Amino acid sequence: MKKEIQQITSFSNPKVKWVASLKEKRNRDEEKLFFIEGFREIQKAITNSELSNGLSTFPINIKSLFISPECYLGNNESKLVDKVNCQVFELPKKIFEKISYRDRPDGLIAVAETPDAQMDWKSIENLNLNPILIIEGVEKPGNLGTILRTAEGAGVELVIITDPRIDLFNPNVVRASTGTLFTLPIFTSTLEDTIQNLKSNQYNVFAVTPEGKQLYTKADFRKKCALFFGSEQYGLTQKAKDASDETLYLPMFGEADSLNLAMSCGIVLYESLRQRDKG
Repeated sequence: MKKEIQQITSFSNPKVKWVASLKEKRNRDEEKLFFIEGFREIQKAITNSELSNGLSTFPINIKSLFISPECYLGNNESKLVDKVNCQVFELPKKIFEKISYRDRPDGLIAVAETPDAQMDWKSIENLNLNPILIIEGVEKPGNLGTILRTAEGAGVELVIITDPRIDLFNPNVVRASTGTLFTLPIFTSTLEDTIQNLKSNQYNVFAVTPEGKQLYTKADFRKKCALFFGSEQYGLTQKAKDASDETLYLPMFGEADSLNLAMSCGIVLYESLRQRDKG
């Protein structure tokens, strides 16, 4: 049975104004909805992964799909549209460009329910994933998205965002992560709960900070470990540093005193991958 697609032909259509409004955090919070743009991103959003220990990526419930075949870049977009069980609205290219978050849209935008990303520590009896990445107080959506993409590539098995200063479902997080926001187990938690549960599960906690005492390549990442990184502006809090078993630093030459957060994460995560002999 062919899917029914509703046509939108006017800029003043309420649906156009409504979906465009979800670019703003205030409106996403009020509606409890968020904005997924792009073929890769939507494709990953409709795939839910479950891990052997019971952790899973959060399920994404897509409520509506906005399409513009004039903007399609390939031949598989129609197949993806058929897979998604929701209302579908077709727009001309000019109207689609108005609601798009991108300079060069590919003709697909989904609106989905905002999932509950809060970590349920009580549901885990024996946390045995390695490595775990902890980002404290991240402030820049693009940086977070890049970190998630890098983390998946480096074999990270769980990401915890403690006390975030941004919306995890910001369109820039979705875009910069190229959809890995939906394929990697990612949760939010308080710093206190995170530290308590890492300690109770016998994790070796490494804090990566410019004031670290040990060069990052000298750390042993082969055993169960959690890697702590701080916000772009303030770095790790003293509480996070004090809770760590070891503090690590990356060497810096010249006048720069620190690296971009996503860059620092990538360097350390791929060193942990090398040590685990998975490269």
